[in-house]
Amino acid sequence: MSANETKSSDTTKKWLIGCGIGCGAIILILIILGLGGYFFFRNIVAGFRDSEAIMSTLTERFGRIEDFCPDPDGAIKAERIEVFLSVRDSFAPVREEVKASFESLKQEKAEGEIDLKKPNILKMVRLGVGVIPQIAELLKGRNQALIDKGMGMGEYYYIYVVAYYSWLKKPPEDGPDVQLAEYEERGDYRDREEFMETRREVMLRRMNRQLLPMLRNQLEKLVESDKSGAQAKWRKKLEAEIKAIESDRARILWQDGLPPALEASFRPFKERLEASYNPLTNSLEIIIEQRERVSDEKKQNSN
Repeated sequence: MSANETKSSDTTKKWLIGCGIGCGAIILILIILGLGGYFFFRNIVAGFRDSEAIMSTLTERFGRIEDFCPDPDGAIKAERIEVFLSVRDSFAPVREEVKASFESLKQEKAEGEIDLKKPNILKMVRLGVGVIPQIAELLKGRNQALIDKGMGMGEYYYIYVVAYYSWLKKPPEDGPDVQLAEYEERGDYRDREEFMETRREVMLRRMNRQLLPMLRNQLEKLVESDKSGAQAKWRKKLEAEIKAIESDRARILWQDGLPPALEASFRPFKERLEASYNPLTNSLEIIIEQRERVSDEKKQNSN
């Protein structure tokens, strides 16, 4: 097995464990699958590998996520929001599939806590394993749609965060009620509330690691383009937001209110943006990219 397959296989195992499927259940899966197990997991690995390959193409074409520079004037052009929505429409069906799988898993888990019958447990196992290739397909579909529509991951990421969290006030911790093991390493949460609080903090800190370079890029371009000082008020507001995030890495971007230019950009698209948001896939859509970035940082440090 190649080094890439080994790495992707390790990622798959983490997803299995993160979905609440313990070592005993994994062994049970392998016994049930028998010789077919190798081919099943090989296909899962291939799915994630395809997604990563497309992401590499995106990076080569548009740069890293944190390289993106929002328009210096603070607005987002209507045609770019149209592209964003078109990308989301392209992989909406697989988002719905993942959502349905997580809803079924949650239901089976609740029933299993009451009636621990073997058929119920096996059904949970099948659901837990089945959602993994769906997640791979979700990432692959989104990445391919970005290439097809001509939008970089950085621009997509920026619009996603500002539209859903800053403007529509969606909770950044939205996601399935399962532990995404690679990011939420603790397993001793007292209750769901503590689990969600931790997820929120982890997501915002990692998110702001991506956003701060974008905002600094934006400020630099603004300073270069506004020699007359006509946008001094906007410049001060942007500088203040950068400092606020630097001092509180768990802060939501523009949480005290969107600048008028940004709000005006989103207002005509409110209904469509609301309709395109999926709470159960939210944490996957944002955190997976951060996982890939963290992996890239580890590679650089090892070289």
